[in-house]
Amino acid sequence: MRCSPGGVWLALAASLLHVSLQGEFQRKLYKELVKNYNPLERPVANDSQPLTVYFSLSLLQIMDVDEKNQVLTTNIWLQMSWTDHYLQWNVSEYPGVKTVRFPDGQIWKPDILLYNRHIQEFLLHRCTLVSL
Repeated sequence: MRCSPGGVWLALAASLLHVSLQGEFQRKLYKELVKNYNPLERPVANDSQPLTVYFSLSLLQIMDVDEKNQVLTTNIWLQMSWTDHYLQWNVSEYPGVKTVRFPDGQIWKPDILLYNRHIQEFLLHRCTLVSL
């Protein structure tokens, strides 16, 4: 079976059209979500409602063990997740959009930091990905 160059270009154009339409819906959704959003407000429907934050800590690599000074140097991945009442959308209105990325400081994040006692500094969590 042979494939003509025109068929390849048509398939490529169709896939790019889908990506570009998703980008359009993603931009529209992003503008809609941040319109009245306040990152200083705890994202719950009712202020008396608790907000549960889930943690996942994965050890990626043990980089060094200094037994004499009792220092373990590691590479870890900390993941926090919670439900933000204000960052929800109807998938049928924004086809193909399952995640939206926000710059640091634009959405509410829990006030939680990792502290590294050996180098005496706080490690900030900067990247935020919102998923449906």
